[in-house]
Amino acid sequence: MAVSPPVTALPWYDRRDYPALLKLFSDPHMLPAAYDAWLNRTEQTESQLQKAGFAVARIWIRPVPFAAWCRERNVSLDQWARLTFVNEAARRLSGRQ
Repeated sequence: MAVSPPVTALPWYDRRDYPALLKLFSDPHMLPAAYDAWLNRTEQTESQLQKAGFAVARIWIRPVPFAAWCRERNVSLDQWARLTFVNEAARRLSGRQ
């Protein structure tokens, strides 16, 4: 039986949502101000992870569901929350709880 490569989840944003997300996040300085700069950087990261043998799961972060998720957990809308959100979603997708 073949072993599946480890999965790394990446936060993924829609171009139309990006300005609203930057306003929503408590740490917008952690991301580029322009969507194209973010996309370029994230695609490079994705490529590097894939070359290192990781499977990459693009996990969409949308303003309303992400804000609700953070409210339910009483957490700040920051990088830690984004990474926790995408990792939880990736585990659900892969069937691992």
